[in-house]
Amino acid sequence: MEVSAPNADPMTADCPGRDLFLLATGKWTLLILWSLKSGPRRFHQLRDDVEGISERVLSATLKSLCRNGLTMRHVEASIPPKVSYELTPTGKGLLSVMEGLTGWIAAEIHTVEDAKARYDRENEV
Repeated sequence: MEVSAPNADPMTADCPGRDLFLLATGKWTLLILWSLKSGPRRFHQLRDDVEGISERVLSATLKSLCRNGLTMRHVEASIPPKVSYELTPTGKGLLSVMEGLTGWIAAEIHTVEDAKARYDRENEV
């Protein structure tokens, strides 16, 4: 039985799931979750894993992931404190869904690349 909230249409501005939808489809979310797939990671490990992400964007995205219950932040009492992040069961569930997307990308990448090359030839990009 599917339960939906009132106004649960992501096309409407007041949809309660829209923020989560936007977070889940964000530029860096899948890459961060993918990095956490093998277990807890420290901030700098995540930064190094996800090539091209700035520390500011990584920090903001991790805060959103924690706030939405997709990751957990652990602080080890040491000097300096050691902070690590890991997936929650909810985050693992989202990663599982996203693995379907990455499988589709792997299966279709050649078709997409061929289409881009054809488009570029025909439109002299």
